[in-house]
Amino acid sequence: MIRPDAFHQPGDTVLQRLQRFLDAIGNGVDGELDADYVVPSQLVLASKANFTLHGNGHRIKLADSAATGWGGSALYIVRCSDFRIVDLYCDGNRDRRLAAEDAAHVVVVDKCHRWTFNNVHAVNGTCDGFLVYAGSDGNGTGPNGAVTPADFPSRWRLENCTALGNFRQGLSIVEGVDASIDGGRYGLNSGLWDSGNGPCAGIDLEPDDLPGRPGDRIRDIRLRNILFDGNQGPGLLITRVNGVRNIEVADCVFDGNKKAAIESFGDEVSIIRPRIRNWSHEPYTRRAGAPAKRGAIDIGYLAGPTTIVDPAFELVNNGASDDHPCIYVHGGAASGITISGIRSDGNASSICGAHAPRIQVSHSVVDLRSAVRPNAFVFLGDYPVFEQMMLLGVYECAAYFGGQGPRIEDNKIYVRTARPLGFVISAWDATAPEIRRNTIQFDAPAASTAMAIGRNATVVDNRIVNGIGDRLFEFSGPPRLSSGNSRAAKSARKPG
Repeated sequence: MIRPDAFHQPGDTVLQRLQRFLDAIGNGVDGELDADYVVPSQLVLASKANFTLHGNGHRIKLADSAATGWGGSALYIVRCSDFRIVDLYCDGNRDRRLAAEDAAHVVVVDKCHRWTFNNVHAVNGTCDGFLVYAGSDGNGTGPNGAVTPADFPSRWRLENCTALGNFRQGLSIVEGVDASIDGGRYGLNSGLWDSGNGPCAGIDLEPDDLPGRPGDRIRDIRLRNILFDGNQGPGLLITRVNGVRNIEVADCVFDGNKKAAIESFGDEVSIIRPRIRNWSHEPYTRRAGAPAKRGAIDIGYLAGPTTIVDPAFELVNNGASDDHPCIYVHGGAASGITISGIRSDGNASSICGAHAPRIQVSHSVVDLRSAVRPNAFVFLGDYPVFEQMMLLGVYECAAYFGGQGPRIEDNKIYVRTARPLGFVISAWDATAPEIRRNTIQFDAPAASTAMAIGRNATVVDNRIVNGIGDRLFEFSGPPRLSSGNSRAAKSARKPG
């Protein structure tokens, strides 16, 4: 085990001493820091293998007024393999340097394979905290320095790391294959949205837009048990630039992120058990002309196959319109996106705006008992499936369907507030809806229409409880089939 103090020479600088120390690491030689250090420019670990660098909780910090741009990182690691870095703080000293969208990321990992960061922290960056990539054109392993798949950082892990208080985002993955990010915190990243185009994310999976490079430069990434909090943009951004695929996000917490908890445009994305707290319709930037804010989970234009399982929403404020639902799916996203297991603490009014074709929303128990707006679910695409849903405390209208062939089956809907001229399920604008085996129960006897139903409908075995209106089912035209539908009386609940 070697330490920087062994590399002191008369008249040298801290930067020179630390660089000699790093140059001696590798090929089975491990190193450890013995103090905090302030450096005027970046330290470099180049072409090393088989080593561990122990930070021992010490900090490498960029000096006040240190130049940004190329060379302005705290630590630059290039062409290394089979290594670990443990218990290290790297500090970009953002408050006393120039924040800008340039190359001065706090920690850069370039063309490295089979590596692990454990308890490594990249904070206060003038651009990104961590950046993982395959380097720039001219520095790859292909002909004339072209970047090839062999340059994509592969088989790497971030364990219990943090990226806090950075200007552009916490972690940028520009290229990366077969990697995992487990635990840690990626938060409080903000600033660039007020002067440029963000994204100010906790983690951003986004290749540079270079179609000449091989596609699918980000793939097979697992993110688990991470806290994303207080980011100006999304907690997590998954783009589709030049191919981003096979991404799994599991058991992560998204707390108080401004633009979205998750924005996803990628292919083969699984979002499993996200817990989303303290998201609202409020603006995420003071800059005019910034992109629109949509949902807490935002599945965007051209997003590929996506699965959302067991999302939970707490203390969400959708505002006074349907423009900011808990889950938004763009009409231009892939067909067949599935969403199941939705949970809400009752605060949210707008749960899901799902507009892509053949979307499936199912098997959820959703609390709407503090909702103040109708249309908890809105479907504008063709052939959606809405099934096995239990909605508690519905305010006026539970769901609206506007496309062709919606399938609405086996749902239980409990209505807290009814409107005499309103509809609990509105499929009036839909064509050929199939509505089967649903139960709608009003908390108190109500004259509302239970269902407004479009042309050529199939309406079978639905049950309405406490509906006292003359027409519980209102059809825009003759149905294809209507049978087995019934009403039942239930005494109004007594106060106390």
